[in-house]
Formats: sequence, structure tokens, C-alpha cells
Amino acid sequence: MITVEVEGDPEGTTCRGLMDGVRVFNRTLLPGMKGHTVTVAVRDEASELLGGVVGRIAADSMYVEVVWTSDSVRGTGLGRQMMVMLEDEARKRGATEIWLYTMSFQAKPFYEKLGYSQFAELPWDGGRHARHFMRKDIV
Repeated sequence: MITVEVEGDPEGTTCRGLMDGVRVFNRTLLPGMKGHTVTVAVRDEASELLGGVVGRIAADSMYVEVVWTSDSVRGTGLGRQMMVMLEDEARKRGATEIWLYTMSFQAKPFYEKLGYSQFAELPWDGGRHARHFMRKDIV
């Protein structure tokens, strides 16, 4: 019997299964395409996570999934350093562009200083905020 239902996914197992299914499907249509995850982490001397960035490369594009720095290190240049390291690694792995989105209350000016430009904007939360879609060529 097949069921369709809304379910919780506290461990992310269903999400990982869905992502794996999409990757298998994509590889059947683009057999030479390789994907790679790049993670840059900032840790203190006790190995506590203070920040990081995760990007996923597919073909010649990298999508930035998450960027975060703790309040204790925000504004120290570590965010810029993380992004530069991510871009360098993406370039080494054949990416020619990076794209991401940020919210109006997050870090749009930060990304603009790094050379990212907005290519789309969508309202969010009933128009109180906006999603800013941004990209950067890294060739």
C-alpha cells in the first residue's frame, strides 16, 4: 500500500533520501556531472564552532547553503576570510560562478562588498522582508 502524508523529519533522514534520489536522477541525464560539498569552519582553541560556510558544487556552479558567524566574531574579518576560502576552493573544483540568497535583515551589504550582485528579489513575510538572490562570477 502506498501512503502520502506529512511527516516530521527531525533527523533529516527523509530529506537526505530525497536529495539522494534527485542526485541519482540528475546523473542519469548528466552522467559526467560531479557534485561536491565544500565546508569552511571557524573554531576556537577548544574546537567550539564560531562560524562557517557550506556550499555545494554542481557542474560549474556553486550554491551557498549557509553562512553563519557567532556574535563573538562578527565584524572581525572572519566572514570575509571564510567566503574567500570557499570561492578559492570552488574555483579549484571548476566552478565559474557562485550564487546564494540572503534575507533583507541578514547580510546583503556584506555580500555586495565581496562582489556579489543581486539578480532577483522576492517579497517575504507578507512584504515585511525580502529575499535577495545574488551571484558572482569567479573565473
